Amino acid sequence: MNLLVDLGNSRIKWALSDGQAWSVGDPFGNEGSATGFGVWRDITNPGRVIVCNSAGNDAAALLQQWCDKAWGLKPTFLSAQRSQHGVRNCYQDPATLGCDRWLALIAARDQRSDSLAVVDCGTAITVDALLADGQFLGGVISAGPQVATQALLERASHLHGKLKTYSGVFNSDTDSAVGNGALAFAAGGIDKVLSEFSAQLGDNFAVLLTGGWATTIAPLLTRAVDIKPDLVLQGIERVSREIP
Repeated sequence: MNLLVDLGNSRIKWALSDGQAWSVGDPFGNEGSATGFGVWRDITNPGRVIVCNSAGNDAAALLQQWCDKAWGLKPTFLSAQRSQHGVRNCYQDPATLGCDRWLALIAARDQRSDSLAVVDCGTAITVDALLADGQFLGGVISAGPQVATQALLERASHLHGKLKTYSGVFNSDTDSAVGNGALAFAAGGIDKVLSEFSAQLGDNFAVLLTGGWATTIAPLLTRAVDIKPDLVLQGIERVSREIP
């Protein structure tokens, strides 16, 4: 079995795959140098550890050290390519595209043959456009609702706020006003980008939503969306079939 790892800024998602069947494990937090990988202790000698790293070099080094100590394995870190599995990269330097965005596009193309948008609602929000012929047109990146809330509270220390389930815009306390504001503006920004995508993708393109905030933000959007919680892991699994 291969261990597939989506190493994110806030959470680490993972799955086990033998190239045909796969099972998704419970995500755990990325706590920097304090991250505990103990949930993997019961995995006996995985064939490979295949990683999409969105959390930077320090997180990658920590993961590599743990895998070496536990199994004597060096993880394989994936990166965006010029062209792969029917998706063509529009970046001048393909490798500078975030691996998570690339793999989500590959998984989306595996599942849909029409033009589509992939929206990842996590620590960052990314919205990316893909034509029916597989051409990636680019997209946008913004702060996710948690990051937006934290940034506001750090700059305006007299404020306070908590992110909960969205409850509307008529708020009579600061906690609710800040939390609902972060979610409302996240959803409004996504809607704005999807509206502009229509010029290239047409009016009926599919929208695939993934990331930790997907189920919270989905009901706030004006377009119908298809929630895909494990889209990046699915992309890792697809690419892993061709790694020697």
